[in-house]
Amino acid sequence: MEFGYKNLVFILIFLGAVSFLYFNLIRIYHIIKLGKKEVRTTTIWQDILRMLKIAIGQTKIFRDNQTGWLHASIFWGFLIFLFSASESVLQGFYPGFSWNFLGYIFSLISFLTDFIALFILAAVFYALYRRFIVKVPRLQGDREEKIDAILVLGFILIITSSLLIQNASYIAFYGNDEYAIRPISNFISTFIPFVIAQSIYDYAWWIHILAILVFMNYLPYSKHFHVYTSLPNVYAGNDNIPNKLNRIDFEDENNEKYGATEFTDLTWRNIMDGYSCTHCGRCTSVCPANITGKVLDPREIIVQTRRRANDLGMILIRQNGNDPLLDPTNLNDEEREIENKKFIGDYQNPEALWQCTTCGACMMECPLTIEHVPAIIEMRRGLVMMESEFPSLLQTTFSNLENSGNPWGFSQSDRANWAEGLGIKIAAESTDFEYLFWVGCAGSYDEKAIRVSKIFSHLLKEANIDFAILGVEEQCNGDPARRSGNEYLADMLIKMNVETLTNYKVKKVLTTCPHCFNTLKNEYPDFGLKLEVVHHTDFLNQLINEGKLKLAKNSSDKITYHDSCYVGRYNQIYDSPREILHQIANGNFVETQRNRDRGLCCGAGGAQMFLEETQGKRVNIERTEELLSTGSEKIVLNCPFCNIMINDGVKAKESETKVMDIAEIIYQNLDFSYHKKMEI
Repeated sequence: MEFGYKNLVFILIFLGAVSFLYFNLIRIYHIIKLGKKEVRTTTIWQDILRMLKIAIGQTKIFRDNQTGWLHASIFWGFLIFLFSASESVLQGFYPGFSWNFLGYIFSLISFLTDFIALFILAAVFYALYRRFIVKVPRLQGDREEKIDAILVLGFILIITSSLLIQNASYIAFYGNDEYAIRPISNFISTFIPFVIAQSIYDYAWWIHILAILVFMNYLPYSKHFHVYTSLPNVYAGNDNIPNKLNRIDFEDENNEKYGATEFTDLTWRNIMDGYSCTHCGRCTSVCPANITGKVLDPREIIVQTRRRANDLGMILIRQNGNDPLLDPTNLNDEEREIENKKFIGDYQNPEALWQCTTCGACMMECPLTIEHVPAIIEMRRGLVMMESEFPSLLQTTFSNLENSGNPWGFSQSDRANWAEGLGIKIAAESTDFEYLFWVGCAGSYDEKAIRVSKIFSHLLKEANIDFAILGVEEQCNGDPARRSGNEYLADMLIKMNVETLTNYKVKKVLTTCPHCFNTLKNEYPDFGLKLEVVHHTDFLNQLINEGKLKLAKNSSDKITYHDSCYVGRYNQIYDSPREILHQIANGNFVETQRNRDRGLCCGAGGAQMFLEETQGKRVNIERTEELLSTGSEKIVLNCPFCNIMINDGVKAKESETKVMDIAEIIYQNLDFSYHKKMEI
């Protein structure tokens, strides 16, 4: 095979395709750069390891047991296909090029390419079947998305089949290359007559190479742009879902705007999330708000960020005079109309933003580590602090937090009433203690949570743990204000608590509230206070394992467990409660269908505890029905807000099932030959 006109034509087409691709990639790169800087706390090696595990290893893809293999086979297949694709491209410059000089490595590559091609073809037809015959709900989109899916799957089908035909016709005419092992192509070659084999090879080569060049230029306009961004997006992501929010420095004079009211107020990573989204809908399929018929669609939050970036990005770049490709020009009418649109309102649905429970299920399921919740919180911040637009019920909550230090508006002087007569140390009266029991607002005022506070305190005493409480000096930890977008109020509450904790030289904290636990443990360090914070679930399990609390193991009741989001998904505590319950239940412990990191939210997080659900089914009812379906006599949990929500759900379903905190069921099953009973 000699260099000829075919190669000249190819070189011109190739250079044009690469140039056009460069134009689009540099355009998107500059749009992403419009976002705010993001502080990275991980090392390069941690980022590389995450990328290898999640992006290359496809570990999160296999959370979907039914179709994980589908995407993984296509992805890994195309990694192998890079050798064949590069061989075809290089043959455009040098007709006789082949990777066969790699010897037995080429044997392995050629063998895998043949069989993977079959897997990819099967995967493509199965994907078409699921999308257009079965019509899986999360895969259904508008007409534009359906056309995009057909085009992408069509390109994959053409690229793969043309490669097989190209290899088969090459074998039929030239014979097999040295070291090449292609059993599938060899079989197909037997059906190709020698007289037309070379012509078929030429046609197949052109179809294959043109399909690749067109496909790689179509991707920047497609939801499958993640082919380019998946690796960098995962590299810049997090190993687990982020368990803290970025702090706003209100003392920085350069900060003139708080939160996000435009896509450029988000970080560059948030914007890249938009360009990385595959529209797979896994996030939406597990969202408690969406499941229960509300307008929140986590996928749409990310998609609309990309749409706004595409519409406005280049206009902003031209206005700033920073576009390396286009000269600054005056805006035409269409561009002016785009500029005048509102990011929150015309693109993002404000109502949807206030329906998020911040449970993190969307982020847990996303195979590309997209972070929906931080973006939603930034937009809430913008609405609260810049636009003063938020649900009216939150105004009462904000006022209560500011004036009373708790979201319900109870008197601060009553915060320690629950502890009267129990002989519990108050930090102001006795500064010598090992642990501070951070009671939390619910644990101080809510009847059910007060019972848990009393029981937990009793268990600590039985285990001879030296602890104290702050009493009237304790304020709300700041979580309800932060998650509802009022960062200024949260900042005030946190700083007051940091000052108090610092004054008492507190180093170790115990708490029964997952929201207090997550905030104190993961967010307070950004305010200058690093604490050893332990949730009571872990601490009680530790006391049992150390023999400081002894269980009687006399329960015959069937027990199930509800994973709270901020202990579970946000902090990966799944085993401790189950170890305790397995000891208590004597084989009668049963899991819900959605459990551990797939658990369903109770509906209280993200300040939803203080809002009303005005659409669809109540989230707590959805979760309660699932818990009751296990047939358990007892539902055990470890969060005061979950306790309130699930109790309300059980009452609404008119069930006699008992809802208990983990501390309550431990106390109920103590061996009282070793421990004292208390009147509660």
